[in-house]
Parts: sequence; structure tokens; C-alpha cells
Amino acid sequence: GADRVAANGDSANKIGTYSLSVLARHHGVPFFVAAPTTTLDAGTASGAEITIEDRPAEELCCIDAGGARHRIAAEGIDCWNPAF
Repeated sequence: GADRVAANGDSANKIGTYSLSVLARHHGVPFFVAAPTTTLDAGTASGAEITIEDRPAEELCCIDAGGARHRIAAEGIDCWNPAF
């Protein structure tokens, strides 16, 4: 899958695709991306132009319950929360 596909065929995806593509290349296995047409972005020439939004870590480390925000990840744990 892909979150965004640029006009030249470069693709961007948040989860899992990079490691699978590296393994496929290492073992000489063709790697294809299957994505819905809604991810095609003809206005973006290449993957270098795909904007990656850096969302707050709290969206993943915390939950809102009972009218308060509660941290569910251990203190000191941080995360990267990219969005396209």
C-alpha cells in the first residue's frame, strides 16, 4: 500500500513498506506497490516533494478519558508520528 504516490511512481507509506522493499531488493524479488487511485498525486513530481507532517507524540502516547488526558506510554518514551 501507499499513503501517497508521486507522478514519477515514488511512493510514501508510514508502516512497513521500507523494510519489505529492502528485503525484496536484497533477495532479488520484484517489489510492487498496490495503492488506490486516491493516493495518486500527479501534482507532486517525486517523492522528495511529498510533505510529511510531524504530528504531536501525545496523539500516540496519551488518551483522553473522563475529561482528562492520561499518558499510556511510560515517562521518557517518545515517538515519531508522521502524517501525509
